[in-house]
Amino acid sequence: MFSKGAKTAGPSSGGKSAAGSSLPYPQWIFKVLWVASLITAAAIAFANIRPYVNLMKSLGLHFIDKFLIQLLAAIPIVNALAAVGGNLVTLIAGTALWAIFQIIEVLPVILYNHEGFLEEVIADAESGKKYSTRQDEDPTIRGLKQIYNKLPVAFLDNLAKVRTIAYGLDFCICFWSYSPVKSGNMGDFFYILATGQWQKIDWSNLLLALTTLFGVEVAVMLLLWVGKLAFTMKRAVNKS
Repeated sequence: MFSKGAKTAGPSSGGKSAAGSSLPYPQWIFKVLWVASLITAAAIAFANIRPYVNLMKSLGLHFIDKFLIQLLAAIPIVNALAAVGGNLVTLIAGTALWAIFQIIEVLPVILYNHEGFLEEVIADAESGKKYSTRQDEDPTIRGLKQIYNKLPVAFLDNLAKVRTIAYGLDFCICFWSYSPVKSGNMGDFFYILATGQWQKIDWSNLLLALTTLFGVEVAVMLLLWVGKLAFTMKRAVNKS
């Protein structure tokens, strides 16, 4: 009797285990995609710092850097390190400038893909206290009320405006560092595009400029897409 019970229990438990371990996709594929996307994003970010470092050098910070190196070289303990860091200040300043631009450009992408943040903004906008305005009240008070009433979404509106400005400045920096035309004049580039003189375009520089301009945002979007896809697939499998 016991042998019969054991015999019948074996296939059922084995079938359950097989069903639980059988997935419609390999689990490791999303981890590989995410790690590959992360490495790509890091490589693009590292390569994209150069135009901003060049800009800092053009603004004259390399003179400050040389002064600091000479000052540090007079100190016996740190003179060896000071001699190595010839472009330290310009590198730090360029990296900081690059980080500011990337945060402004990428932050909306991250926020609009965060369900919790969107829920809070929507809930705050719909249930928050609103002040009514009157034409006969003090203009300053009326203006403050209007600003307060827009607070739930004002941050996103202002961020979109700042992002547009940042992309415009970033466009100028990237095309200045990687000019797609020999003259380096932006007007010449648009004239060549309008007249179809494609042979006069430096396509390698154009690709570098576009990669510097949009590469980090595309990489972040890819990371978010892979993460959300993996989470959705895992949740769907757990429900089935």
